[in-house]
Amino acid sequence: MKNYAEKFNELITRLQVVLSDIDYAQKACLQAGRMECLLLNHLYETKVPANMNELAKVLNVSHSRVTRIMDNLVNKKLVTRKPSEEDRRCWFAIITEKGKKLAENSQKSILDQQEMLLDKIPQKEVDEIYKAIKKYVERYEEVLKETYIEI
Repeated sequence: MKNYAEKFNELITRLQVVLSDIDYAQKACLQAGRMECLLLNHLYETKVPANMNELAKVLNVSHSRVTRIMDNLVNKKLVTRKPSEEDRRCWFAIITEKGKKLAENSQKSILDQQEMLLDKIPQKEVDEIYKAIKKYVERYEEVLKETYIEI
């Protein structure tokens, strides 16, 4: 299995480069930074306003970093801010129509690339690849949970 561990590690490294390119395509489509894309996509997918603390947790960044990201998105008119009715210190991020269109275009671009890729592979192999990757990811997540060390 050690020989396979090295082969898988090399393949996963190559896969990370491919995924990085996909992420770049998404950023290029949105003409925004990585964190801006993540925040915008989160708002688009959840379809509900999110407070800054929630967004900081989702993005795994500080509250001040979320504020800077929000400032950029507000300036681009992709997101608006709304104060909380219960706590005047709390603000909510709401995706605008312009933001929704950009998020839709971004996701469409990624799906179009996936379709082009999958069209180059015979259907039987696509099914096998999907099952194999799904099983690999699920087992990897299990191993990560078993070996996770809290700091």
